[in-house]
Amino acid sequence: MKKTISFLKDVFSAILKAPAENAITRKEAFDANDNFFLLLYGDLLGIPNPISYYALELLPYLAPEIEGWERRIQNRASVIEEKAAQFNF
Repeated sequence: MKKTISFLKDVFSAILKAPAENAITRKEAFDANDNFFLLLYGDLLGIPNPISYYALELLPYLAPEIEGWERRIQNRASVIEEKAAQFNF
C-alpha cells in the first residue's frame, strides 16, 4: 500500500511539474540560441563583431533561423542590458 501511494505521489508530482519545467527549458534554450546568434551575427543589429568574416561561413546552415531570431531580439527593449543582467553586470 505504501509503495502504491508513493508511486501515485511521484506520478502526480511529475504531471504537475512537467509544464513548468518545460517552460523553463524552452526559455533556457531560446536564451542559449539568442546568445549564440548574438555572438555570431550581432553586426546585423549594429553591434560590431570582429569575427563576422568567419561567422559568414556558418550562414548557409543558420539562415532559416535568422529571421525568427532577429524578430525576437528586436521586440526586446535592450538586448545588451538584458544579457548583462543575466550575468549580474
